[in-house]
Amino acid sequence: MNDRSVYIFCMGRELLEGMVLDRNAHFMASHVTQLGFRVKTIQVLDEVEDEVIEAFQRAISSKPDYVLITGGMGPGLDDITRECVARAAGVAMKIDDKAKEYLANSYRRMVAKGIVEDAELTDERLKMATLPEGSECFENLSGTAPAVSFATQGVTFFLLPGQPEEFRQLFTQFVQPKLEASGPGGFREFVNIDYPGGDESLISRLLGDLTRRHPSIHTRARLQGTEDDLNIRITLSVEGADREELHEQLASASADLRARLGLEVSRAERGELS
Repeated sequence: MNDRSVYIFCMGRELLEGMVLDRNAHFMASHVTQLGFRVKTIQVLDEVEDEVIEAFQRAISSKPDYVLITGGMGPGLDDITRECVARAAGVAMKIDDKAKEYLANSYRRMVAKGIVEDAELTDERLKMATLPEGSECFENLSGTAPAVSFATQGVTFFLLPGQPEEFRQLFTQFVQPKLEASGPGGFREFVNIDYPGGDESLISRLLGDLTRRHPSIHTRARLQGTEDDLNIRITLSVEGADREELHEQLASASADLRARLGLEVSRAERGELS
C-alpha cells in the first residue's frame, strides 16, 4: 500500500483546558486509518492567530495528502480557522456565493424551528461564508457553517465545524467519500487480543516470533485497566488490497498467538464455519 498521510488539527482553548473531551480527533483518526491512510500528527491548537498560521504553514511544507481541521468555523471573534488557512496559503478571502446560499438555507431552517428570530445574513453571520479563494464548500444540514475544502501546493484541507453532530454528518457525507476515492487503494484490518496480567516483557518475545512467522502482520501491545485488574491489549493489524485475504491472515496469526498464550482459539480463527 502507498504511504498516504493525514494531519489532524482540533481548534479550541476549551480542549486545552480540559473543559471539552475531544472525540472528533479519535473519530477522524480511526476512520482515515481504516481507509489506509497514515495519521502523522494530531494537534490541539489555541485560538492564537500567529500560532495557528505557523502550524498550518508547517503542515503545508510537510506535504501530507490531507489536513483535517475541526472547530473555529463559527461567527465568533475566536473562530479563525478559515482566515488562518488562507493566510498560511497566501490567498485572499472572499464571500463565496454557494456558501452564502447554504448559510441562508440554514438560517431559514433555524427560524422555522424557532431557534433564531430572523434569517438575515448579518456581517457576523456572513463571516461563515467568507472562505479562502478557490475553496469548495458543503452544506451543513445540522447547523450553520458550511464545511470547506481547499487545496494548496498539493495539500488538501478539509475545514469542519467542531460541534460533534455537525462534524460527523459532514465528515461521513462529504469528506469520507473523497478520501475513499483518492485513497491508497487498500484496506487495514485489525484484531485485539486481551491477555491477563501486566508484565509486557513476558509476551515481547512471543510477538517477535509471531512477526517472523507472519511477516505481513504488525503487532502492538499496551497496558490497560487498573492496578488491581491489569491486562495487556495486543493489537494485530495487516494492510493490503484483498480484504478476504487480510481476514485469513489475521485469523491465522491470532489463532497462533492465542494458542501460544494459552488462550481459547475461536472457530473463526481455526478456519471453521460458524
